[in-house]
Amino acid sequence: MGKAHRPSDETSRKFTEALLNKNNRPLKRQRSNRSARSATSSAKRRQHEDGCVTCLRGTLHCYNVFILIVGCAALGVGIWLLVTDFGARKVTPIVGNQLYEVTTYLLIAGGGAVALLAFCGCCGTIREDKCVLSFYGTTLAIVFIVLGAACGLAFFFRSELASKIKTRMQDSLSLSYGVDVRTNHENKRITDAWDAMQRQLQCCGIEGNVTSVSSWMFYKSNTKWFNSKSENILKKVGGTFMVPESCCAPGNVKICTGEEEFRGPPSYHNNHNPEYRKTNPYLYTTGCYDALLDYLHTYSAVVGTVAAVVPLFLVFGIVISFCLCSRVSGYSHEDEVDL
Repeated sequence: MGKAHRPSDETSRKFTEALLNKNNRPLKRQRSNRSARSATSSAKRRQHEDGCVTCLRGTLHCYNVFILIVGCAALGVGIWLLVTDFGARKVTPIVGNQLYEVTTYLLIAGGGAVALLAFCGCCGTIREDKCVLSFYGTTLAIVFIVLGAACGLAFFFRSELASKIKTRMQDSLSLSYGVDVRTNHENKRITDAWDAMQRQLQCCGIEGNVTSVSSWMFYKSNTKWFNSKSENILKKVGGTFMVPESCCAPGNVKICTGEEEFRGPPSYHNNHNPEYRKTNPYLYTTGCYDALLDYLHTYSAVVGTVAAVVPLFLVFGIVISFCLCSRVSGYSHEDEVDL
């Protein structure tokens, strides 16, 4: 019985092996064809990378390092203009115009965004990720628009600088300086701004020189600060304040402010007796208007120049990133077709 069944088992085993071999041949041939196509596609891709893509990738890497430095520089300039003693936030209450402050914030935002995008650009270049590269290029375009707006505002502010500034200075100093600074937030901002400006620009009052009634003399003749009877502002033991301490050069503050007797400003003004016309070495006697105009012309030009130069470099990065993005997307599509 066992011998009768052996030929049948042997025949069944050979038939199964033949069937498996027959089914495996197309799989091997198909895999071989895929491997050949993949090798061809990889060879084509390497040929392309040896030329255009390699050049674009290397250029974008160098560009990202450079733009990181440029972005950090723009960010640093913006922060410095904001936090300096007489910065952008102190200018606004005096001139009654927020353009300079807004321009500074735009410069900070643009510089910070450029520095951050440089890192994203490096990641997108290394990975050759289409989404990252597209995001990088699009955001660079947005930053380009922001910095362009900052540049326009800076130069517009510069051209409109002298308009109504003197009137605004007179009103703020006459009506708001040193008045209710503990309860009135706006008056405190104006007082702090005037003090910062007079210390920074080494000036006192509105305009003119030592003989002018609009320079240091303006405090005595036209301000509520002087006419007020508030003890913490006007009077201290030994005398009366004629000018604030922010009008004082380093040295004897009491002689400067009039708290201590001095035969000259600020106690005496245009006196016919030569003995009462001495120069006070501790008092700034030049008004602030001309110094303020020079200061704002200089720093608005700095902001405008930085905001104009950075976008020129951004155009280069936008073009490179979208070119590389186009090449990367083309390769992935080609690979999908080949497979």
